[in-house]
Amino acid sequence: MKIDTATLLRNAGLKATSGRTHLLDVLLEQPTPVSVPTLKKQLGKKGGNDVTLYRALDALAEAGIVVRADLQHGHAHYELAVGRTHHHHAVCRGCGTVEDIEVTHAPHPEQEALRRAKGFSSIDSYALEFFGMCMKCA
Repeated sequence: MKIDTATLLRNAGLKATSGRTHLLDVLLEQPTPVSVPTLKKQLGKKGGNDVTLYRALDALAEAGIVVRADLQHGHAHYELAVGRTHHHHAVCRGCGTVEDIEVTHAPHPEQEALRRAKGFSSIDSYALEFFGMCMKCA
């Protein structure tokens, strides 16, 4: 998938810095959510320090360009949100393998959640992860 990362950033109201565009280029190459230490390693010196990387990821997540996934590995994982269909993850409790999966469910479950949530005026997104054992670990 080819995405013009500079245009994507500007359209989201963010500055298209070389650090952000490089970060998005690295995320474009990832088939599944990636941890910050892995991102740091792949970014090399262009990734800056930890604070800069976390701030960039937070800004990208707030703009809806990336999503944060909790795969219960004790740290956050991030993946590109744009250009992808909504999906979930199957995560192996043994080896940590992550697989993108599409699960059939009612259209717009966030609307159903809003109907059931008594104290909310809006729900605009949701996350659902599945945990178990992969074929190798079973």
